[in-house]
Amino acid sequence: MRYKIIAVTTICFIIVLSALDGSYAQDGKYEKNTLSITGQGKITASPDKASINIAVESMSDTAAGAVKDNSEKTNKVIGVIKAGLGEDDKVSTAGYSLSPVYEYSSETKKSEFKGYRAANQIIVETRNLNDLGKLIDGVAQAGSNRIDSLIFDSTERESYKKRALEMAVKDARATAETVAQAAGVKIVKILSIRPTSDIPMPVYRNYEVMSKMALAESSPTPIEPGELTVNASVTMVFEIQ
Repeated sequence: MRYKIIAVTTICFIIVLSALDGSYAQDGKYEKNTLSITGQGKITASPDKASINIAVESMSDTAAGAVKDNSEKTNKVIGVIKAGLGEDDKVSTAGYSLSPVYEYSSETKKSEFKGYRAANQIIVETRNLNDLGKLIDGVAQAGSNRIDSLIFDSTERESYKKRALEMAVKDARATAETVAQAAGVKIVKILSIRPTSDIPMPVYRNYEVMSKMALAESSPTPIEPGELTVNASVTMVFEIQ
């Protein structure tokens, strides 16, 4: 699996002079000379799994008609999905709804009944990223009329987060030693450590339009997973003398 590690350092050099004993006062300020450093680590990696939210919607004059049409289309869509699933892939129903549809008429100044809408949402979790375009095109041909989201992720996310935090700690410690030496002071001990890390953001795209273009050109919908980025930062406060 391909990933990159990038370390960035933010330096906050704070020296607090005090003649008091102890290390931390009740008002939240240190009673000793301190050096505060924020170290950062960043890991970029290629995703190895994806989650797709596929929707199947049907309209009919009657509730029974909407349910029947939606059931037939959903079964076809699930059939296409299962045919392309790998050993570790999963498919599940995320939600189902049946509701009347009303539209406001500018002529009558009233909401008019238009029929019933049945909607079924299916979640597909797959590690076969190379065939995502084919999967999206296949479910579109089978009856799916909306892709609500496509989220790329990694099975190694927790491992990457830990590595990023390790990099941030090493970065903060190395920078503290450099700054302390340049300032002519000595690091005595660590007074506090505050780690933070983020979560890769989901990727949302308009695949409905792309799928129509791909079907017209008889080519799979192009899918570019890109890279996941995991950021971590650690703020460390050192006692110095």
